[in-house]
Amino acid sequence: MRKSIFVVIALAMVLASCSAPKQVAYFQDVSGKDTLITNLTLQPLKVQPGEKLMIVVHSSVPELAVRFNLPIVGYRLGAGNTSQSYNSTYATMSYTVSPEGTIDFPVLGVIKVEGMTRSEVAEYVKNRLVDEKHCTDAIVNVELSNAYVNVMGEVNRPGRYELTQDNVTILDILSQSSDLNVLGLRQNVMVGRKTPEGTQVYKLDMTNMQQLMSSPAYMMQQGDLVYVEPNKVRKRQATVNGNNLLNTSFWISIASLIVSIVSVVTR
Repeated sequence: MRKSIFVVIALAMVLASCSAPKQVAYFQDVSGKDTLITNLTLQPLKVQPGEKLMIVVHSSVPELAVRFNLPIVGYRLGAGNTSQSYNSTYATMSYTVSPEGTIDFPVLGVIKVEGMTRSEVAEYVKNRLVDEKHCTDAIVNVELSNAYVNVMGEVNRPGRYELTQDNVTILDILSQSSDLNVLGLRQNVMVGRKTPEGTQVYKLDMTNMQQLMSSPAYMMQQGDLVYVEPNKVRKRQATVNGNNLLNTSFWISIASLIVSIVSVVTR
């Protein structure tokens, strides 16, 4: 009798410990068949106050384009030159967007760029240069030089990750951070986003692809904060012996103690 009770309890504990928790797998709503998600909305990065824009103008005549590029000038003495003349080397610096959402562009003056995409800024500057005959064959490139996303919580590599292109998804960012670790809560990944009204917080369920990809937070924006909440196992680690109740050997010991007590009582 004693042995049979012990074997049954021990077997139940072992089977429970070996079952794979459903909370670990992503996209559990997707069946074995191909799935088409049609409500995905692309969100290219838009210029915000305080950001840095690198705007470079190219032309077949370099002398026409150079005055529209902000130079970082470094000086060095010419080789074998004993006089005080210098040779200069150039690199391009960025424009800082003012709190009013503007930049002061050479020759063109103050330009309102807040809320525009990089391609829209490039198109606007190019059209102004061509229409006003400053540079009739202008080619304009625009890059955001300080766009980033912060990742915190239960990921393998938390940190700050740069946004180098438009339409970067939260899956891209989590991949860069080497994915959630096994202690991360897949059903409650939070994204904090600054808005003119305050900070908007979104909660994403990584186990539900349809819900994830239909969220405005699926596409990352500069300045977003991604936080992966710890699951119950991680939270219990903050207390002394917090996870003992989930330990198989703990329950086997308890079962053995109960069987021993029952055996003594029945005798």
